[in-house]
Amino acid sequence: MVRTKTNGSGIDRLSDLPEHLSCRILSHLTTKDSVRTSVLSKHWRNLWLHVPALDLDTIDFPNNLVFKEFIDRFVEFDKELDLKRFELFYDVNHAHSFDEFLWMIDDVVKRRVCRVTVINNVYVVDETLVTMPLSLYSCATLVNLTLSFVAMNKPQSELVSLPCVKTIYLDAVKFDGDDSILETLVSSCSVLDDLTVIAHPEDYAQVVCVRSRSLKSFTLESQSQYQDPNVVIDCPRLEYMSVRGYQPASIVVHSIGPYAKVNIDVMFEVDYEDPPAITMIRSFLIAISKAREMTISTRTLELIDGYHLMVNELPKFSNLSRLNAFLDKSFWERLPGFLGCCINLNSFVLELDGPSEIEEIKVSPLLQDALSARGFVQLKTPVSVTRTSSERKLAAYFVKKSG
Repeated sequence: MVRTKTNGSGIDRLSDLPEHLSCRILSHLTTKDSVRTSVLSKHWRNLWLHVPALDLDTIDFPNNLVFKEFIDRFVEFDKELDLKRFELFYDVNHAHSFDEFLWMIDDVVKRRVCRVTVINNVYVVDETLVTMPLSLYSCATLVNLTLSFVAMNKPQSELVSLPCVKTIYLDAVKFDGDDSILETLVSSCSVLDDLTVIAHPEDYAQVVCVRSRSLKSFTLESQSQYQDPNVVIDCPRLEYMSVRGYQPASIVVHSIGPYAKVNIDVMFEVDYEDPPAITMIRSFLIAISKAREMTISTRTLELIDGYHLMVNELPKFSNLSRLNAFLDKSFWERLPGFLGCCINLNSFVLELDGPSEIEEIKVSPLLQDALSARGFVQLKTPVSVTRTSSERKLAAYFVKKSG
């Protein structure tokens, strides 16, 4: 809340600020607090209507009619005002009107908005999702888009144009089983830098397809306990790729940056004795072998080890210089085969997930050889966990080898 201050002579210095500076101050507040300043003085009465930002929560309004009247007043007051930021926390159970929601977003787009955030407050995943209007696909001024628990309809590809979008964050956005919606959205963003997709647990899309000539950072996560959509990635300038908690039948990586940083936590729902599945896994490992820095999980190590056991070979990870492994129990003993392919690795950090259940950890000769070639080796355990005697021995061994 802004409070006006006076000096000893009773002059209100804050109210003497130029209007554009006062509006800049208010733009850092929520719209609710910005409106409250209207009672301070005549100078502040309508100042909130000049602030190029709307930060709203529908629960702050007694009903949908009052909410609509509030939006109407703001929109009609200064039609020349460019809207820098629109943030809406929307309760779909609070007198939701589909037509009025579309109208509101349409009008925001017309105000040349730069940043849009719409978060639908849902209590269970199968609740009603608000559907974003098609006008959002052709917002020429939009730079940042954040959507959570909403639905997106399929647009006509020729009507999609988002020339300024640099960041897209999609949390549990439902595409109603249409694989082309996300692909169309991403391909229309010619300067897109950063994309995050957290899959909706009950969407029925078959493929998550990301093709971009500009994308530099891509994060894909899953909230589902079942098989996830397949993945296709074709992003030759990608510098960072994270695929976490994902269980697809396949991931096809056509291209990423030659020295990317990757974070891989995947488990394929495939038959390892099926030749097409082996071919797919080989292609996936070859694609990520270009990475300079890699983080893997127990599931990823199981994938690598399973493939290694089937074909008795792994691709060379020649570019890899730093490896972080988050493993549990004794899975670290499966590392030798993978480490043997990391011929230029000079930093290896192993983090154990909780205390080991093994009383005595025996470092195999094969693992000794693999570790002894590393320039730096470090063992980590969670801060809250007291190391067992065997883990202390292992830590001492790592220190010795990295010395």
